[in-house]
Amino acid sequence: MTRKRDTFTADLFRDYEPQPVVERFDADEVKAWSLAGRLSKAVALTMEESGMTRDAIASAMSDITKASVSKAMLDAYASQAREQHSIPAIRLAALVAITGDVRALNVLLEEAGMIVIPKKYEALLRRERARELRALLDREEQAADLEWRTKR
Repeated sequence: MTRKRDTFTADLFRDYEPQPVVERFDADEVKAWSLAGRLSKAVALTMEESGMTRDAIASAMSDITKASVSKAMLDAYASQAREQHSIPAIRLAALVAITGDVRALNVLLEEAGMIVIPKKYEALLRRERARELRALLDREEQAADLEWRTKR
């Protein structure tokens, strides 16, 4: 006998989607032939979605890096046609600090198998790593016990 489905009670979690822990661009937004091209698109989107002008971003980046950054430089970093002018790491870090948007860093790190996560999760990662190490030590201890018992 099958149960009838309750159609009168609302499913509170049906449309729920948790917020992502790792901020990323949609793959189609930064699609390009090369890593430099993907990074250029990510830099362009970061600046576009920041709500700031490129002049304001350039000025703030100059303050952070203590080196002159112009709007023309930002235009070059955001242009796929000028891939030889990829944004330097220090300036990318400054862009992230100014906009608060880490997605461009995640585009850059993706091929290395790494991600940028909020600092507040660092303690959780340490805890999980400690649990992994504890499990590894337990397995080693069990293997040593087994070996000792079989050699008697």
